[in-house]
Amino acid sequence: MRLHQFRSSPAFLIRISRSLRARFMQLGYFFEYMRTLIVSDIHLGSRHSNTDLLGGILAKERFDRLILNGDTINNVNLRKFTPKHWGVLDSLRKIGKERELVLIRGNHDHEWDHRPGMSNGHLSTGHVLPALLEVPMREEYALDIRGRPYLILHGDRFDPTLNYPLLTDMAVACYQFTTKLNKKLAKWLKKKSKRVGGLLELIRSRSIAFAREKNLNGVFTGHTHFAEDAIVDDVHYLNTGSWTESPCAYVTVDKGDVTLHHVN
Repeated sequence: MRLHQFRSSPAFLIRISRSLRARFMQLGYFFEYMRTLIVSDIHLGSRHSNTDLLGGILAKERFDRLILNGDTINNVNLRKFTPKHWGVLDSLRKIGKERELVLIRGNHDHEWDHRPGMSNGHLSTGHVLPALLEVPMREEYALDIRGRPYLILHGDRFDPTLNYPLLTDMAVACYQFTTKLNKKLAKWLKKKSKRVGGLLELIRSRSIAFAREKNLNGVFTGHTHFAEDAIVDDVHYLNTGSWTESPCAYVTVDKGDVTLHHVN
């Protein structure tokens, strides 16, 4: 049998088909079971950013994909970055070259000139962080966990206080002033004010309502700096915490298992 006849024979085509199907199944298995690490609210540029602890986690944890769920930087004033902050940024850029790095927008990752979800072709402060990390910045990221749809987004869209920038600026100024006097007191007041004001519950309930509207099994947020893992109305709600207040937190997704970790 000639070579071209052999290659067009049914047995040969079946063999090739099975081989290709096996390869695609292996590729699908890889993407489905990529070990994912999710962190949020690192706030590089803030003196409260726990870069040593984060660096240790990035070096210790095994992962194929890293998702930065908003507020990776504290603001676009890069003069406030210390050598340790630049070191973390370099590590994140390196991860993006070797593995998958997903960058999600947070409200601290840009200034007022950037409007989420809108692009008029002009440069804005929303282009700074993507340029530093050499990856695009997204509003959200869909994640399939054992056939169940989850969505990862920062969560600032559910925070009504951001509609009143003057109020937010005053709160930040008070927090910073209190921090200079007593760090523990400042953190206690911040947590107490969010709980008493109902902001944590409001953001959680709005996130869950959004998930139900989109027919999602779960939703990951950050923004509040308070790590949570709860099932509410059959929706899995997770908040990935922050790296500015103890305990810090992060989430791993490994073969369908979702785990919230706390570290000090």
